[in-house]
Amino acid sequence: MDFTELDKKIDRIGSEHAVATLGPLLTTERLERIERTLAGRLESLHVAVELPRDPYNAAAVVRTAEALGALHVHVVHEREDALHARKTTQGSFNWLHTHHHAALCELLVSLRSGGVRLCGAQMQGSHTLEELPVDQPLCLLFGNEGTGLSAEALVACDLTFRIPMYGMSESLNLSVSAALSMYSVATRRRAFLGREGDLEGERLMRERARYYARCVDLRTLHAL
Repeated sequence: MDFTELDKKIDRIGSEHAVATLGPLLTTERLERIERTLAGRLESLHVAVELPRDPYNAAAVVRTAEALGALHVHVVHEREDALHARKTTQGSFNWLHTHHHAALCELLVSLRSGGVRLCGAQMQGSHTLEELPVDQPLCLLFGNEGTGLSAEALVACDLTFRIPMYGMSESLNLSVSAALSMYSVATRRRAFLGREGDLEGERLMRERARYYARCVDLRTLHAL
């Protein structure tokens, strides 16, 4: 069951009711693990990959994003299940939001509606990774492993950034670049916020309901 279907069920019964109903079915250890995870989730940190040459590289980004607390991973111009490769992600896509966009414009609409700044990775980027501003929600956009970001994507970016390198190598693997970038931005974003995560209110309750739902048998959900 994907988050879209879960959302429909949660909307029907309400997040608080779902949490109250499903909570008693989970162990204390599981409940505590969920709360620790939610406390560190950054809804304000997105990562996106445009036209990956190897979809498994995009799937690897999902696992890293989930481990570092990012809540949204996007892919543009790739098949619907590109971010759901179970062997590569180790099931981590179950605990964050994956978005598959048929065109760049779909990604842009999604980000702009949430006031998210788009930051594109480019070897000649105007900012170094450590210079990226973290005072508002942002999305780190990475391009094709061979050709980088498209001209259309570069025009759409609010700013571009580069990862300084000091060896003979001229580039880094996509998943490695994404991992370094997410770690840096997540660390500085948390320092800016003064807390580990930024979910609160109804957004926090909704994610809690989703996580609880992920931990129970599908038959239980259908019975709600």
